[in-house]
Amino acid sequence: MNSAPEMTAQQRHRAMLLLFFVLLLVMMGFSVLFPIEAYYIKQFGADSFTMGLISAVYSLMQFIFAPIWGRISDRVGRRPVLMLGLLGYVISQVLFGLATQVWMLFGARALGGILSAATMPTAMAYIADITPPEERAKGMGLTGAAFGLGVIIGPAVGGVLGSYSLGLPFFVSAALAFLALLGVLTFLPESLPREARNVHHEEHHESRWKAFSGKMATLYLVTLALSLGMVGIEVTFSFFAAERLQLDPSQTSLIFVVMGIVSVIVQGFLVDRVQKAIGEPRMMLAGLLIGAAGMAAVAFTNTAVAATIAICVLSVGSGFARPANSSLISRNAGSQQGTAIGLMDSFDSLGRIVGPTVAGFIYRLNPTLPYASGAILFLVALGLSLFWVKSAKALGHAVPAPEK
Repeated sequence: MNSAPEMTAQQRHRAMLLLFFVLLLVMMGFSVLFPIEAYYIKQFGADSFTMGLISAVYSLMQFIFAPIWGRISDRVGRRPVLMLGLLGYVISQVLFGLATQVWMLFGARALGGILSAATMPTAMAYIADITPPEERAKGMGLTGAAFGLGVIIGPAVGGVLGSYSLGLPFFVSAALAFLALLGVLTFLPESLPREARNVHHEEHHESRWKAFSGKMATLYLVTLALSLGMVGIEVTFSFFAAERLQLDPSQTSLIFVVMGIVSVIVQGFLVDRVQKAIGEPRMMLAGLLIGAAGMAAVAFTNTAVAATIAICVLSVGSGFARPANSSLISRNAGSQQGTAIGLMDSFDSLGRIVGPTVAGFIYRLNPTLPYASGAILFLVALGLSLFWVKSAKALGHAVPAPEK
């Protein structure tokens, strides 16, 4: 379709729904492994540390390539880059499901990290293109709601299909992502008009470093701390559930389903209301404090019910903190949305490079360590956020107040 420098309300609504579907499928593919990863990786003779290394390789590729794809989308448009990311995602899921040796798992995840790294920063830049600043947190919250719903469907699919074949969930996920690719090809208009695209490489290269200058760097460090804090749950909880809580894959998947439902409610329905009531900075601070409490509680759980409650509290906190942080970065990015959000995605990926390996290793030492350290990281992010709010006002950065 042709580029759409200005969209009607109906076109924006349709574009947002399609992006929601795309991000939902991406998160489904990512979370489909949550309830079965302990069982899937053990059939290769591996353990939680190997799973952490596989996740780290994927995130390393995303860390390298996400800002590159973000810059490319600023120069050539969002739509072609988004389609390439989805195609890479389809290929990597198929290869992961076909793997018969550990090195194949590493290879599939590395390829997926390189190509699917184009999906998230481009989709978020697209949202920033079509939403006014005052609605940015709501738009970013929509991505979080897609993630939350993906965490409902993905683990449920993984738990059910995994009982028949541990590779089957990946093929289903790949098929759905291919449908999303066809949807983008057919229905999604370009959000970045030609006249707004960056065509001078040197100017754009400078803007990338400018995006990490001054107090903006603090917001990226908050992203990193959030990522490091959350990764312990994603990598080790299925081992924790199987070994400490004595749950099977279907029972573990139910915990993730409940977590996803809470995330959808928070990010799909509450983020916009809370942002208007207290503003993004306060929403981020409150979310980080709640998230720290939830993460600390996970470490002390011994039953499935207690673990579910603790993870839901964590989901509430993360559900407020992440979209607020993303919105503040976007508000301060100016015209370089793809660059800024790609850089943000790189810091998220950096956390996923270091975090899985460390979480898998310290889980070996003590199963509670990934969650105790996660709570500390949330508190570090809280301190960084307080520093940014105080400093940014003096430097003229966008620190939006609550809407009256």
